[in-house]
Amino acid sequence: MRSLGASTLSIIECRNLVKKYEEKTVLNDINFVVKKGEFLCLLGPNGAGKTTLIKILTGQIRPTSGEARVLGNDVSDILKADVKVKISYVPQEDLIWNDLTVEENLNLMGKLYGFKKNVLKGKVEQALRDFNLWEHRKKFAEKLSGGMKRKLSVAMSLINDPELLFLDEPTTGLDVIARTMLIEDLKRLKERKLTVVLTTHLMEEAELLSSRVIMLSKGRIVKEGTVEELIKATCGEKILQIGALNDGNKIEEYLNNFAGIKHTKIKNTFFVTGNNLSELMHKLSSNKELQKEIMELTLKQSRLREAFLFSAGEELKELENYEKLQGGK
Repeated sequence: MRSLGASTLSIIECRNLVKKYEEKTVLNDINFVVKKGEFLCLLGPNGAGKTTLIKILTGQIRPTSGEARVLGNDVSDILKADVKVKISYVPQEDLIWNDLTVEENLNLMGKLYGFKKNVLKGKVEQALRDFNLWEHRKKFAEKLSGGMKRKLSVAMSLINDPELLFLDEPTTGLDVIARTMLIEDLKRLKERKLTVVLTTHLMEEAELLSSRVIMLSKGRIVKEGTVEELIKATCGEKILQIGALNDGNKIEEYLNNFAGIKHTKIKNTFFVTGNNLSELMHKLSSNKELQKEIMELTLKQSRLREAFLFSAGEELKELENYEKLQGGK
């Protein structure tokens, strides 16, 4: 495959990537580059195409058309090339040996990579301490909590000192405490400047971890940039949230005739951005007719969630997708 013309510091290069299953287009004209040391979040609701993209970039499936290179190699050759030892992949399911202890799992993974005994001993001990697994090292994997299993999976993926790590929704199914602990572990990977590509549908994860975000919706990229860039470009510093008691038609009619704003609606909630939000809030709160229709009226700091809503537009108005973006419900 010819060079995509990106810098030698590019770890991943994608151009016009398409994946179809019969008549269904799962990925549509995907273009992006990942630089060395980036922590990239592929953000989008379930069904956006995130896992399919990861599977292409790890050589598990082939694209229908387009080009992609990882560490300088065509994705179709990754599993056959020596470069595969420089790439680690943590899928949504835990790939651990339940009948082995935590320590034995790490040892076995290291042996598969061919590390000598004296080198591997230090690597295993470091992994156990880095992921707070030292006290659990003699425990069988099947006895671990869900959070500890995810920690072990990530620790095992790092035993080979990869240049590139793929994490596919690593906190899915974890409770709040386990998720928070794992996010703290992932923050350390960011501090180490390891190149990481993480898929998630949780805005908090993208905000806390990413150096850059690519927003995916229905198989296409709708926006990309840092969290700050995305918020500034789509909805500005503040956003007005209006909860309607009924269908909200009167509120929407009023918003359509108010200058200097734009809005989107998800079910019975309006999200409004613009330069006149304080004035709009005052007018809504003093309008006796509209007061009967308003359940909530809140001016708040814009977050990545609102940036995604305004970027993806109509595609996110299905209730299921919106609820997942709020916090993985």
